[in-house]
Amino acid sequence: MLKGAKRKYLVVRTHGLASHLTDPEDIRSWVFLEDERALFDKLSPTAYGSFFEGPEDLLDVSRVEEACLRVNSIRARRLISLSRGTPIEGLIRTFMSKYDIENLRRIVFSLLFGGRGKELRLLPVEHYVIDVEKLSKADRFETLLEMLEDRGLVRLLSSWLSSSERDVTEVDLALDRYYMGRLEAQLKTMKAGKRSPLSLLLYSYMENMLLRDLLKAKYLGVKKDVLTKIFSKLPFRKLLYIATKTDSLNEFLDELVNLAPYRPVSIEIERAMKQIGEPWVIEHVLTKKTYIDSLRIALKGSMTEAYILMYLIGSEWESQSIKTVLLGRMSGVSPEVLYELLAPPIE
Repeated sequence: MLKGAKRKYLVVRTHGLASHLTDPEDIRSWVFLEDERALFDKLSPTAYGSFFEGPEDLLDVSRVEEACLRVNSIRARRLISLSRGTPIEGLIRTFMSKYDIENLRRIVFSLLFGGRGKELRLLPVEHYVIDVEKLSKADRFETLLEMLEDRGLVRLLSSWLSSSERDVTEVDLALDRYYMGRLEAQLKTMKAGKRSPLSLLLYSYMENMLLRDLLKAKYLGVKKDVLTKIFSKLPFRKLLYIATKTDSLNEFLDELVNLAPYRPVSIEIERAMKQIGEPWVIEHVLTKKTYIDSLRIALKGSMTEAYILMYLIGSEWESQSIKTVLLGRMSGVSPEVLYELLAPPIE
């Protein structure tokens, strides 16, 4: 796939950028640091350091989240700049458009449920494929639909608006499904073979994303017919089938234990939920699985576009690990439990 010299150069540059990611084992060791001053000293030399003025900032959840978002956005923008005029630019923009989708989700919910009396808090990232800044000016839902240029999004939101129930969770999950559709369309544009590292990595990424959505849906008690309606056309039918035949998160996890590809992650989630009892551990465990899976696939095609996506996923895992250390400490989770949570997945 890498025929152009510019694209080969970009992959080589990405190898160099990946070497600057913080070692996961270093981050893991931070759970045993005594106080925020020691943590601040560790973070200061990293890409995150410039976003924290002092140790007290590490106790501000919104400050931590913003720092992680900005670091990942800066890294993606650097790759976009390097890849101008190649198909890789479209790939990176499409991959990063999940942040556009999250901002669109916030605009939708603000218009429908929050009104504009409250401040609309968008993620601090530039747009990738959707002009979120323009959409944020909409004062009514109907105006938002008129401003949207993507007909697929217009159909999705119009269909949901015309439904009798207007289930918030349904539109939430449907926006994730729309993003997965964009990834599939991007693969077709790049004419990647089904067994190419890029295809394998993106389908693995989508499978983990679907698993995360199904786990969230089970935690929230989403109706089974909603899951079928939204996700039925994805290729991961076994996963959806198990979700639609179980009634609770625990039942879903118990069923996943019986399937080899999902056994380790289901065991890890069950253990983490028992130890910590907070739903954020599901996101953490799935982000870790996504990173390990992408690493395994990309290293088999280390001179392909798959390595570029692995770098972006690795950057997100780095951020997730740092957030787990900081937020876990704030929540009073013991260093030993956090250390175990940050361990590589069980094979």
